Amino acid sequence: MLVAAALAVWKGWQIHRGETAVLAFGLGALALALAIWHLTRKPPRARVR
Repeated sequence: MLVAAALAVWKGWQIHRGETAVLAFGLGALALALAIWHLTRKPPRARVR
């Protein structure tokens, strides 16, 4: 997800203007937030029967 976030921000920077660039930056921010959540969450606990 970190690579996807970097790629989306880079593409947004290349486009630099317009609605498509805003969408690329938004997707980059979403991918970065998802990557941070995934890296900081606690591992699931095993279920006891």
